[in-house]
Amino acid sequence: MTPIIIVGEFFFMPTSAEIPSDKTKTSVAKFEDFFSSDKYKDKVFESLEKYPDERSIVVDYTDLEMFYADLADLLLEKPEDVIKAAQKAISNIDPLRKNADLNIRFENVRNNIPLRYLRSKYIGKFVAVDGIVRKTDEIRPRIINATFECRSCMRLHEIPQKTSLINEPAICQECGGRSFRLLQEESEFMDTQSTKLQEPLEELSGGEQPRQIIVTLEDDLVDVLTPGDIVRITGQLKTVRDEKTKRFKNYIYGNYIEPLEQEFEELKIDPEDEKEIKKLAADPKVYDKIINSTAPSIHGYREVKEAIALQLFGGSAKILEDKTRIRGDIHILLVGDPGIGKSQMLKYVSKLAPRGIYTSGKGTSGVGLTAAAVRDELGGWSLEAGALVLGDRGNVCVDELDKMRPEDRSAIHEALEQQTISIAKAGIMATLNSRCSVLAAANPKYGRFDRFKPTGEQINLPSTILSRFDLIFVIEDKPDPEKDKSLAGHILRIHKNNSIPFEIDPELLRKYIAFARKEVQPKLTQEAIRVLQEFYVGMRGGIDDEEDAPVPITARQLEALVRLSEASARIRLGQEVTDYDAKRAITLQMKCLKQVGYDPETGKVDIDKVEGRTPKSDRDKFRLVSQTIKRLEDEYNGRAPKQMLMDEMEDRYNMDEEKVEEVIRFLKRNGTIYEPKPGYYKVV
Repeated sequence: MTPIIIVGEFFFMPTSAEIPSDKTKTSVAKFEDFFSSDKYKDKVFESLEKYPDERSIVVDYTDLEMFYADLADLLLEKPEDVIKAAQKAISNIDPLRKNADLNIRFENVRNNIPLRYLRSKYIGKFVAVDGIVRKTDEIRPRIINATFECRSCMRLHEIPQKTSLINEPAICQECGGRSFRLLQEESEFMDTQSTKLQEPLEELSGGEQPRQIIVTLEDDLVDVLTPGDIVRITGQLKTVRDEKTKRFKNYIYGNYIEPLEQEFEELKIDPEDEKEIKKLAADPKVYDKIINSTAPSIHGYREVKEAIALQLFGGSAKILEDKTRIRGDIHILLVGDPGIGKSQMLKYVSKLAPRGIYTSGKGTSGVGLTAAAVRDELGGWSLEAGALVLGDRGNVCVDELDKMRPEDRSAIHEALEQQTISIAKAGIMATLNSRCSVLAAANPKYGRFDRFKPTGEQINLPSTILSRFDLIFVIEDKPDPEKDKSLAGHILRIHKNNSIPFEIDPELLRKYIAFARKEVQPKLTQEAIRVLQEFYVGMRGGIDDEEDAPVPITARQLEALVRLSEASARIRLGQEVTDYDAKRAITLQMKCLKQVGYDPETGKVDIDKVEGRTPKSDRDKFRLVSQTIKRLEDEYNGRAPKQMLMDEMEDRYNMDEEKVEEVIRFLKRNGTIYEPKPGYYKVV
């Protein structure tokens, strides 16, 4: 089949050079022998039998190379000619006489060329290219054979189409008429689609920009790829001249698509792998082994590694009767001092998890995280996926989340909870799936984390984003002789031996996670429900005893506990969530809450402190200062003197001058009080 490429508004149909008849006959005869061999005879017959429902035969290049090495070499040099010879051979040996126009597709082609090295010497050659799919255009029909009707005598004319410009008959052979009508229903069309392939980021060095190339797909190759897929595309490198710029542009006419990385659920697990997985699951220390195998190059941080392990396994997503979806993916935020290995943890997760995407907040915009509406080659609009869409059913690791602009951070709000991204741009109304776990890292505003200040004051993130994270860890770099000695020994051993001691091989761990996510859908037991319920009620117990009491936990944390409990059950391949799993989830969450939510002034956990809102202790101070100003107004002719306010707050409430100044600034900014003249305050 003849390919088509679209550049700007110019359509170009490349034509192939004619093969000398003797070479054609030789190639066709060789393919007849090849397809008559024991390995392919049944495959050919089966494909012909299923035609037109199935339209392709996949040939292993290594088989062709072993059978006819010269034919395999010729395929790399003259792919279009060789593929036509293979199609001719199929029609010659067709026992069913279906006149099937089968596609011949080749896998395992050894001519694998990095995308950035596809230079002019490869034009016309058969190549294999690895990359990540950035965007796919809509599927469009292309006319192959046009049927025209003479307006005078109604005679039908079939004209093969070589370009996008409809080629009409010059004259009717029956009556000599020159006016024709295109009969679309009688014409033959073929599906065509273009996609943009980007080279893998791990192959870049320094400040290199990732190279991209357009791939043209036809027939049964359309609608196979989605943005984010990591694939190897085999095809012929072609070039076309853009009539607008007068420049040549390379593209690949696709022949075969091979996925290079599957989702957890798509990983192939053979019986031997399954045996190893079940053996590991039966180990009573499997939980500890998996934790120790999570980012093993980083020393310590057991709770963080435990949380990441639970994130990799994930909870169970649920679709309720009213079509409401409850996410099963776990979101984690790491906040901590520089140089403690946060970025390294993120890199590890992005490599272990299929469809793992790593990005940094410094270079990420809202479009880079979500999606963008871009013009396609026909002048229309199409969607180009960002990191959260590319990571669908995988893990997205966002480093330096706090460095993004506020308008860009707001773009991930919907993705974190609803796990969808809604787009309304350039006339495109779409909702894209973003069913991924997010592992993010952020640095405190002033370099070091201060436990006595609310998390929201130290991280440049709004409370709406902070509240979407199931677990927030604070990682501090504090001098400790014993810990420092152990850490130094660990780092030096890695440098000396140039190896990392894995308790579980990474490939086995990937398959273990894949098996658990696919085969295990744990359900809550009554014991687990009782434990979670008692914890939730107990934490919130007594909040009605006093007005405006701190709220230690909300329903959002309860849902996070369910997800963590389900992930814990999945680690041991358990179909039921036991009270043991629930207690493990509670222990982990409480460690997080005590780290970021403990208010030393009230001695209680305050969820507002965790999520970046004003904690109960600060709200009390605001109220006391406002009330004191109101009282002093009555005593001092409607204006409260600053010095009297300072003295009274220190004497009656033991609040130092610095704290009072801080409260005053907040109340002024909030519009609660104002300063009618310097040194005097008044409540609005």
